[in-house]
Amino acid sequence: MGCCGNSNHGDSHKMMNSSEGTILKIEGMTCGHCKMKAEKALNSVPGVERAEVNLEKKQAVVSGSADRVQLVKAVEEAGYSVVD
Repeated sequence: MGCCGNSNHGDSHKMMNSSEGTILKIEGMTCGHCKMKAEKALNSVPGVERAEVNLEKKQAVVSGSADRVQLVKAVEEAGYSVVD
């Protein structure tokens, strides 16, 4: 469950690759604390060089060589969902 009482755990684990890095669409974030929590979780994954979360766009841009499954797992363990 997210820090603000949200529990939007979907089964969809898609992400896109772009020239900016890997983009994850994240649901369940509602405030600055949520943003920081998701960002901290992503930055703790081995292989992540940098992860930046945008609360308004509900997405994270991740650079580095981290495994997709580990990124999704980190987001979910922080209480949020990766969606289409």
